[in-house]
Amino acid sequence: MSSQPFTVVITGAASGIGAAISQQLMAMPGRHLILLDRQADALAEQAATAPPGVVVETLAIDLTSTEQLATGLVPLLADNRIHELVISHGIADENQLDQCEIWDKVLLTNLTSVQRLLAVLEPRLADGASVVIVSSILGLIGKKANSAYCASKHGLLGLVKATALDLASRRIRVNAVLPSWVDTPMLRREVRRQADLTGIAEADMLRRIKKRIPLRAMVEASDVAHAIQFLLSAQSRMITAQSLVIDGGDGCGL
Repeated sequence: MSSQPFTVVITGAASGIGAAISQQLMAMPGRHLILLDRQADALAEQAATAPPGVVVETLAIDLTSTEQLATGLVPLLADNRIHELVISHGIADENQLDQCEIWDKVLLTNLTSVQRLLAVLEPRLADGASVVIVSSILGLIGKKANSAYCASKHGLLGLVKATALDLASRRIRVNAVLPSWVDTPMLRREVRRQADLTGIAEADMLRRIKKRIPLRAMVEASDVAHAIQFLLSAQSRMITAQSLVIDGGDGCGL
C-alpha cells in the first residue's frame, strides 16, 4: 500500500467558495489539505476547525508571484502527489477599456496565475487526479465595465478544455464551475456599492437580485462547493473538459 497521503490543494481558501470547499473536504477523513491564500489569519482560522484525522497545512502566498510558487509552495509539497486541486482565487475589479493597469492586474490574477500554478503543479499531480477551476457565469456572457473580468473568466474555460486534453492520457480530469450571484463577501461588497449608487437599501437590492432568479434564492458558497466535490469525486470519472453552470436558472440553461 502506498504511504503517500491523499493530498488536496485549494487556492482562495480563506473565504467564499474556497473556504466552503475546504470545510466540506475537511469532513472527509484521511485527507491532507494544503490551503493557499493571501490572508494568513483567515487561513489559520480555517485550519483550526479541522477534525481529528485530517491534516491541514496553510500557506499565505501571492499566487501571481512565480518566485513565491517556487520558494513557498513547491517546498511545502515536498514529494507529495496531488490528488485533488481546486483553484478558486480571483479578483473582480471593474474597468473601462482604457484602464490598462486594472486589465493587467485582473488578467494576471484570474488567468495567468492559474496557468503558472498548473505549470508548476502538473508534474506533481497524481495519475487519476481531478482539477476543478472556479470560473464564473461571466465566462459565458458579458457585463458592462467588466471587460477584464469577463476576458479572464472566458479565458479560464479555454484553459480548462485544452488542459483537460493535455492531461487525459494520465486520466487526470479538468473541469470548471461557473457560479452566478454567489452570496459571498465579494458579492455583498458589490451589492452595497450598487445600492449606494441607486440610492436604495442593501436589503432591497438583494430582493431585486433574488426576484430575477427563477429559484428565487441566491446561490450559496456551499452550493458551489457541493458541485466541486462531485467533480472531484470518482462519481464523475467520465466527466472532463466541462463547464457546470450554477445559477438557480438565471441563465435559463445558457
